[in-house]
Amino acid sequence: MSYEGLDVQVKDRVCWLTLDRPDKLNALTPEMMHAMRRLFTEIDDDPDVNVVVLRGAGERAFCAGMDLKWSESLTKADRIEQGRLGEKTFAMMERLSIPVFAAVHGYAVGGGLELALGADFIVAHENAKMGLVEITLSARPPYRPKMTEDGDPDQPEFGGNAPGWGGVKRLPARVGKALAKEMLFTGVRLDAARALKIGLVNDVFTADDFDTRVAELAERIAAMNRYNLRLVKELVTGGYDWIEPHPV
Repeated sequence: MSYEGLDVQVKDRVCWLTLDRPDKLNALTPEMMHAMRRLFTEIDDDPDVNVVVLRGAGERAFCAGMDLKWSESLTKADRIEQGRLGEKTFAMMERLSIPVFAAVHGYAVGGGLELALGADFIVAHENAKMGLVEITLSARPPYRPKMTEDGDPDQPEFGGNAPGWGGVKRLPARVGKALAKEMLFTGVRLDAARALKIGLVNDVFTADDFDTRVAELAERIAAMNRYNLRLVKELVTGGYDWIEPHPV
């Protein structure tokens, strides 16, 4: 089956889910969101898939967030719906019964980091740059990026705007409230070493080892019993205790 904007390969019980718009830094479109939702539905109960690896195509970015053309085309009503679409899509990935991990290289900013945060954990390339940068889009110079010098298309006429695809709840859960607030207040982009130090990522791999280490991690998880992977994810996510085994 074709998934617009995505490359999907299943091999040896690993689903390799690659954002496949390298010329656009793998920026997310509504078509990609809907394609991911279809894929998640299909693989959740697929006995031939034990783990999903989320990654980005090309050398420059995992994902640069929301596609600018999509953002610039939205009406006020559309903006509400795009927020709902992103949140529902990432929550759907988060609720998958099998493990999902993000292998991040290059830029993972804005909605791109929010996508990665929907995975069970993140590993990073040494060149990764990660942050929820939305607050800078309407900041004063020199912190405001050139792409919004003429105005932030996502800034409402009245009221405020914040990351809308789950980052404001998932980032504190990952790194703690104080560090999350610092990142959100400043819109800073962390390098891989800092991301590892604060617990945003589980590990950092060198450029020479990145693909090999990601593949080894995926292979190891895929080798486990699917029922046990599903059970452990449910127990950890729900905060449950496993008191008794199944009856014989």
